Amino acid sequence: MDADLDAEGHNRPTLAHRHQAGITPQRWGKGMLAIVTIVAAVASLMGGEAHAQVPEQTCSLATTPLLPTTINRLIESKPPCQMPDIAFIDSDGKSLKLSSFRGKVVLLNLWATWCPPCVKEMPSLDRLQGKLGGERFAVVAISQDKGGAGVVVPWLASNKLDHLTAYLDPQSVISQTLQTPGLPVSAILDSEGREVARLFGKAEWDSPEMVVRFQTLMSAR
Repeated sequence: MDADLDAEGHNRPTLAHRHQAGITPQRWGKGMLAIVTIVAAVASLMGGEAHAQVPEQTCSLATTPLLPTTINRLIESKPPCQMPDIAFIDSDGKSLKLSSFRGKVVLLNLWATWCPPCVKEMPSLDRLQGKLGGERFAVVAISQDKGGAGVVVPWLASNKLDHLTAYLDPQSVISQTLQTPGLPVSAILDSEGREVARLFGKAEWDSPEMVVRFQTLMSAR
């Protein structure tokens, strides 16, 4: 017979019928291969879109425990996390956001005049801003002093820190948002606003190693 029966008793085309219809084993195999290829491509595309839609993790400084091995040391953020678009003001009361610096590599620093380790590292932050500050880099040192500009501006002037701008957060909203465990705390952000490293405590920010690190990030734009 040229046909046999399937499980439900219906005629099922035999190989002879397929040859008559032009459906050879070679064509059948190629057709199945094309279908499998298309299905795989669609699945890959959908998987890629799903992956692309996964939001980046928002930064929280509370995720790093304060230990002897984590204080005064640069800690890589792997993978990089998205820093919240925190708000603050300048000495004239103008409102700013971190996104105002998008496109620049940023050293974000939270400090206060009453914080001894903050005071110790401020000259190196000032020198770093003087050396690299411009269209591609900025030190954004935000004071947490409750006295605001009335305290910070004369303090910067009396310590001859001429390259730093007085950025202010007198209500310490940023510390609460980022869940900072103490001061000083710093975060290195790439030009897209992602944190790539953080540091609890003080550092020599204008050391040759640090300068090279910032220059590498600046050239990666």
